Amino acid sequence: MAVVYRDAKLFVNGANLSGSLKELGIEYSAEMLDETCFGDDTRINKGGLFTAKIAGSGFFDTVTGIETVVFEAVGVDDAVLSVFPDGITEGSLTTGSGFSMKGVLSTMNVGADVGQLLAVDFGIESRGA
Repeated sequence: MAVVYRDAKLFVNGANLSGSLKELGIEYSAEMLDETCFGDDTRINKGGLFTAKIAGSGFFDTVTGIETVVFEAVGVDDAVLSVFPDGITEGSLTTGSGFSMKGVLSTMNVGADVGQLLAVDFGIESRGA
């Protein structure tokens, strides 16, 4: 089933930032550990520790306070993050349609050209499940 990406939700420490976002991405992966030994003719990898990243961008908005929430959380351990790619419906927490993790907001950038809407973008890296 294809999902139209039009109602994504992002919560940072309980604050809903969705109303100011225009882009949101989740990257979930495992580190690849090299297990190749003498005599092997192909690189052999094993799965290592998991990593997760969330990146987003949107517009400076004093109503939703995206810049305040993100700015205050940069570098602070254990921000609670929840992402729902296609909105929240009854039962969505139990059907796997959302993702949650503890993380650290690692970057925040604000800026735009003159006459443009003021843009905000940020990056979040996992700290635990």
